[in-house]
Parts: sequence; C-alpha cells; structure tokens
Amino acid sequence: MATSVADVLDQSLAPRDPSMLLATVRSLDLAPDSLAVDVGCGEGEHAFRLAAHFGLRVVGIDPVQRHLDRAREVRRGEPEAVASRVSFERGTADRIPLRDATVDLVWCRDSLPHVPSLASSYREFGRVLRPGGRALVHQVLATDLLAPEEADWLFPVLGVVPASMDLDTSDGAIRHSGLVVDASVDLGSEWVEHAEETSGTASRALLHAARLQRDPERYREALGDAAYDVALGECLWTVYLMLGKLTSRVHLLSRP
Repeated sequence: MATSVADVLDQSLAPRDPSMLLATVRSLDLAPDSLAVDVGCGEGEHAFRLAAHFGLRVVGIDPVQRHLDRAREVRRGEPEAVASRVSFERGTADRIPLRDATVDLVWCRDSLPHVPSLASSYREFGRVLRPGGRALVHQVLATDLLAPEEADWLFPVLGVVPASMDLDTSDGAIRHSGLVVDASVDLGSEWVEHAEETSGTASRALLHAARLQRDPERYREALGDAAYDVALGECLWTVYLMLGKLTSRVHLLSRP
C-alpha cells in the first residue's frame, strides 16, 4: 500500500522538550548548596525545581511585585527542605541583587525578550558568576519570516523589546560579555511541537486565536480590551513558534 502524505507527516521528529534544561543542569554536577539565581523567576516554578531536584540554594529575581508575592505564598506550601533553600528578591536581568563572583549557576528561561538591553544582561550574568560558573539561557528570537506588521502589533502587547528579539543583537551581546559559549542548541519549533504532540497546546492556541479574531467584540466585552490583546498575543506567540516566525535556542555559557 502506498504511503500517504499524511502518513509521512504524522511521524514524529522526536522533538526535545523543556526537561532538557534540567538534564543539562544535572550534567554540570553542581555540589549541593551551590548558589543559583533564577532570572525572571515569575511565580517561582523553576526556582523550586532547581532546589528540589539538585539541592541548590536559589535566589529568584523578578521585576514584578505580584510575581514575587505569589512566589513567596507558594513557598509557604513547599516542603521545608525546599522552602529553606529558596528566596525571592526584586531585580532585573541587568541589575541582579547579588555580589560579584558569588553565583554558581545563572538560570534564565523565557525572560530575555522583555529586557531593555541584552548586552547589559549578559554582562550582568558574567559579573555575578564566579570563575567557572555557568549560565543556562533559553531565548526566543524573531526570524525573517515574522512580518514587520506582525512584530509591530505583537511585541508591545506582550511587553517585548524588539532589539532583544534580534539574532545578531543577541550574538553580539554574548560575544562581548566575556562569557564563553560551551554549547548552543537551535531548537526552532521543537518545544512547541512536543507540547502539541503530548497535549495539543499549539492547536488549542490556534483555535483560541481564530475565535478571538472571528468575534473580537464578544471577547473584548467579556475580557476587556487589554486582556483580549494579551490573550491573542499569547496565542499568536505559540502559533508563530510553530510556523518558524519565532525560534528558540539554548546557550550554556561559562565565566572563564
């Protein structure tokens, strides 16, 4: 029987998923009680995982007070062995509230699109890292497939800094930071492919985007204008990752 196009395309390309970041941390063989900083920690999900999985001391930093308040609330429900290792402070990628050369691991996932300056952020990572310390960074960047008018609408809605989505700007920031690139992985759409194959995340985002755009008046009335725009922006972010208009990559960096 001839193989159909659908049969060919239905075969998974075995996309990697975000657990690869934890596997990378595991491979670093950091000593228990090593100090990590979670840059752009949000409500603390990754900070708690780093403490629970590896016994690290973790300082989560975020510029948004409600994120910090929620993270501290969540910490109260964590086991003492985890909660005692994690703290949260106000800070940004380019102003980390820690002393020079004190950090063993900088963890930065999903926050760099929002920073004003990639160059300042990478220099700050180098400042707080001790010699031999590592930075594990996940970035989303724009590709040439993203139309200017798409970026002009999407980026302001999601609080994204256009320059921080530029591949050349990112490469230059790393190159001039003094950090060494130990490994770099171009993921493209892999994480969202994995999410789609396991839970239908991308198709759900596409469906939601279709509904939001087909009847905007209904959803603006239900959600409010600002929430409508953010909801549509978050859906399109996922869809654009699937379509290659956005791409993601991971860097493992070290301070000499």
